[in-house]
Amino acid sequence: MEHNMKEIFERADIQQIRAFLLDNTVIAGNSHGTYQERLNMDSEDIIDTLKNLSKNSGDEKQPEEAMRDLRVALASYRDVFTEIGMKAGARLLYQLLHEGE
Repeated sequence: MEHNMKEIFERADIQQIRAFLLDNTVIAGNSHGTYQERLNMDSEDIIDTLKNLSKNSGDEKQPEEAMRDLRVALASYRDVFTEIGMKAGARLLYQLLHEGE
């Protein structure tokens, strides 16, 4: 039993749990970088697209590209804040279990 518990905790990964709960998927590897770095990286395309959209308002493809880029940025925000919420929940659970003793 002790060996199984050790393996479970070694394999537990908050990003994998988040991907499973929100998207029913498994991610190939862990995303590297801080939460802010991940948000900045995944928001770059939408910012660039929206800047270009304002310059080239006559292009019919721009709104579709902007929406696609926005979905990517929003999914990144969703992922990061879900992981933060899961960590906060775990800390609250720890506090509830250990403070009353």
